[in-house]
Amino acid sequence: MHVDNSSENGEDVVMKDKLLPKMKQVSKCSYCENNSGESLKTVPCLECGSRCHIDCINCTAKFKHKILLGDDFFHFKCHKCTDGNERFRRYHLSWVDVVHITLFNLTHNPAARPSGADPSNQFGGEHGPQEYGDSRVYFHYKADVARFIDQHWAYFWTKARGETWINSASSALSTNSTENVPEDGRFESGKAKYNKNGMWALTDDLRFPSSYDSLQQQKTRTIMYTFAEDGSLIELRTQATNGRRKRRTDATPKAAGSRAKKPRAGAHSGNDYASPGAGSKRGARARRAWSIGMWPDIDNPQGPAHMSREETHAAAQYVIESDRLTVWNDKGYRMAKASHGVETGAWYFEAQILPGVRPEANLRIGWSQISGELQAPCGYDVFSYSMRASPCTRFHAAIGSHYGVEFGPGDTIGVLMYLPELDNDERQDLADRKWRPGERYRQFTYSRPESQRPPHADDELPPLPVLAGSELVYFKNGKCLGPAFQKLYLGKYYPAISSYMGGKVKVNLGPDFKFPPPAVWHKDTKIQAISELEFTLPEPTKADEVVGEVNSAEVAGEVKSAEAVESVVEVKSAETVEAAETAKPTETVETVDSAEPKPELATTQALDSAPTTDSIAEPTPETAAEPTEPKHVTDTDATTDVTQDESSSVMDMTQNQPSADSAVPADPSEQPPSDSGEVKSSPPSAELKSKLVIDVQPEPSTDQTSSAEPTNDQMPNAI
Repeated sequence: MHVDNSSENGEDVVMKDKLLPKMKQVSKCSYCENNSGESLKTVPCLECGSRCHIDCINCTAKFKHKILLGDDFFHFKCHKCTDGNERFRRYHLSWVDVVHITLFNLTHNPAARPSGADPSNQFGGEHGPQEYGDSRVYFHYKADVARFIDQHWAYFWTKARGETWINSASSALSTNSTENVPEDGRFESGKAKYNKNGMWALTDDLRFPSSYDSLQQQKTRTIMYTFAEDGSLIELRTQATNGRRKRRTDATPKAAGSRAKKPRAGAHSGNDYASPGAGSKRGARARRAWSIGMWPDIDNPQGPAHMSREETHAAAQYVIESDRLTVWNDKGYRMAKASHGVETGAWYFEAQILPGVRPEANLRIGWSQISGELQAPCGYDVFSYSMRASPCTRFHAAIGSHYGVEFGPGDTIGVLMYLPELDNDERQDLADRKWRPGERYRQFTYSRPESQRPPHADDELPPLPVLAGSELVYFKNGKCLGPAFQKLYLGKYYPAISSYMGGKVKVNLGPDFKFPPPAVWHKDTKIQAISELEFTLPEPTKADEVVGEVNSAEVAGEVKSAEAVESVVEVKSAETVEAAETAKPTETVETVDSAEPKPELATTQALDSAPTTDSIAEPTPETAAEPTEPKHVTDTDATTDVTQDESSSVMDMTQNQPSADSAVPADPSEQPPSDSGEVKSSPPSAELKSKLVIDVQPEPSTDQTSSAEPTNDQMPNAI
């Protein structure tokens, strides 16, 4: 029996399935001619509508036992409709589909329920089945649902596990519950009905997951996989997309001296990653793009590298001592970055751990792009990576996993970032992100077409290119701890320190290190100290010299013209005075002196009283730049960087997530301040204020820090 595993045009490609004329499904198998209405393992033929038994289909004979109950997300055409050339392929599954299939099998197939000890303790907690009086069977979102998905991961997808996959499963439960979708919710919350945290059940346990698909969802179902003989998935080739992959989409820059328009009441501002122009057609187009908010990169300043006090680089509450290397923060987690950043090469710095100001002090040490959130710990978003002192944990995108060993006062942590040589497209990408003189310094939207988002990618995947071969490695007192992160996102990175409750560090940017790193990395890349990034003005080019000569000539011409006018006025004034003295008697001189000045004299006085170039007032950076406006961290943000045992034991490095040896719960210090929660609006000051005009607005804020952290029981219902 031949199985047709090719697309309509003969190529194995990912394709959108065309919506066939709606046909009434027949509860009769076209193979065995028996009733299939009560079977939980059937799939409808797209041509004739017959709901066929999976066990009867010829092309699934070798892996029919692997297909789960209730799963009919297949592009299937039976043997009668294809003259014996059956067609059987897998559609792309969303998280809602996967969670629904999981609960369907947990409910109807007791043998499929996870059993035995969890060696990683990743899925601990109360587990099902549990019944509370409504005839439904409840299961725990982590101990049952997540564990089942983990065991059957290769059945659903070929992608690697991301660190946020358990959160994604939890979100699918809550957003499709009867509380959020009262008229047609798929899932029933045990928390809402019986105060049973984390327990979930199917609203209708006999309804197939595919029956919830809307007409639009049916139109957009994508054929993603064909099958090997053993039933394993084979991903199809993705169709090529047109156009460039990403570019800045901010508005046309205004003149540098123009005043910023203040946002209307209730509008988002500050470091807000929503698309701009909400409520407008332009904003609607932006929201359909695969996008993220970013701040423009800035060239490295002149002079030696140091821990920067610029508002683009350090939180306002951060203490940077006079040596510009010793840093700490008095309360909740904040971040400070070095003045100089890197885009390619192997770069190294050290952090000497000093005694903390408070007993509960903690630290995170790593690297961050300029868009990394200053009012939160390093590793809080997709723009930064870090390692925490205690417990020893690596963080990226607010997800932590066990890494390395703990460190404290007296230890020296070395941090090495390797960024491979960039190609032309990557270099152009970074050039497009840079702040342009004359523009306001404002956030822009970095985007790629939605069509370029991988169909099987997690919703959290940002549109940032990944640098193959890049990595971040830590050293403790000269001993290499191995790679903490690999396949980093493309960007310009700065050494970054986050301090909690008085955690104190003295940064050593080189060149003399206490524990020198290896001479080279990846065989032939020289490891350089951050101190080697000292910026000097480039040598003037011939074009610059020509422009300078033209400007000098213009200035000289203006001076000569002014001198000529002044000499003519002086001559005319002298002639006028002489003529007046000759024509009038001596006794009338007093009357002439007190009379209205003649036009020639008025002209002279006007020239004498006109302001010179030096006396014209220039707007100062303080008057040109508006104050910064903080943004409060939302509850959703605050709950993200908490109980890290929800992350998987395998990292999705293709999505730039660290691989986890075991998930590690975060301590209360890991939550960014929830009461003040200021978020930088990132206007530069001092060295940069004279050049940048900031598009921000003031808002009062407080400096209070809460160490409260949501518990495991709170997480599934909060997501």
